[in-house]
Amino acid sequence: MGGGIRSWDRLIGGRLRLRELRVLHAVVQAGSMAKAAQELSMTQPAVSQAISHLETALRVPLLERSPAGVAPTPFGAALLRRALEATDILAEGLREIRALSDPGAAEIVVGTSESHIAGGALAATLFALRQRYSRLRVQVVESNTAAMTFGDLRDRRVDVMLGRGTRDGAPDDVRQDVLLEEALLVVAGGHNVWAHAPAMRFADLAGKPWVLAPAGTAVYELVAAAHRAEGLSMDPPVVTTYSMMLRLQLLASGDFVTAFPESLVRNLAPAWNLRVLPLRLGAALPVSAYTLRSRAASPAIQAFIEVARAISCGDGGRERDRTSDPLHVKEVLSR
Repeated sequence: MGGGIRSWDRLIGGRLRLRELRVLHAVVQAGSMAKAAQELSMTQPAVSQAISHLETALRVPLLERSPAGVAPTPFGAALLRRALEATDILAEGLREIRALSDPGAAEIVVGTSESHIAGGALAATLFALRQRYSRLRVQVVESNTAAMTFGDLRDRRVDVMLGRGTRDGAPDDVRQDVLLEEALLVVAGGHNVWAHAPAMRFADLAGKPWVLAPAGTAVYELVAAAHRAEGLSMDPPVVTTYSMMLRLQLLASGDFVTAFPESLVRNLAPAWNLRVLPLRLGAALPVSAYTLRSRAASPAIQAFIEVARAISCGDGGRERDRTSDPLHVKEVLSR
């Protein structure tokens, strides 16, 4: 067994190189040697040579080549999966070294959807973090949290995802930190006369065009369930999109209806002339921060989650459960 361990040590220490693993990852991501060479600023023969060196060292084929491009073999997929974990751990080590040499300086990447970017709580969180860590650098990227597939998190493109989930919980490899329970509200443009009715049922919206995120997302399913509760079959949305900006534009200029998180409505209702309709969409849904269990959260990420939770609770949190009543929200917005 000792000889086997020594042989692996020689292989990893002498023949497997991080640069070649990076080339393999780029080729798989790009789907071709030529595209990978362009992205890496390398020649195509150099890319081919790096892949050949890996395959020779491991004595297995790593790529399947076809006229349509290249794809990883099971061997290649296994190597990339573990290589990604190894390089991520190494990157975390470099971050720790930087933090030790320059206390207070850190970088994190937050993936979230437009609704959380526009809702105001994220901006308040970043402002509060900056008061505590003046040299903290945060990159916010749009990530499809509504689908809750966690691809950006698993591929290490983001350090933490902020999003709305269901009560089913996260997958086993993902840690979920619930920040708050937030109500979802049915919203239309205030220029619509029918949007000012003191009472309403979902049947009253028959014929009105809905704009929603795709089927399968938490918000879509809540709207569909509300229709079923009245014995109705919901027509497919006229427009399906994740874009909050597009939804706002449609509400501002037409008779569209949508469902927005309560925090976004509070923040944007005056500017966009939004009207909360007196309809209920069931219980509030949890808004959570998601991280990988296999990835040790850095102090900066821990601080982000702690501050995000404090901001969420300070903005109401669980104490705002009564705001699931649209009439209460309308009262607040009219003050």
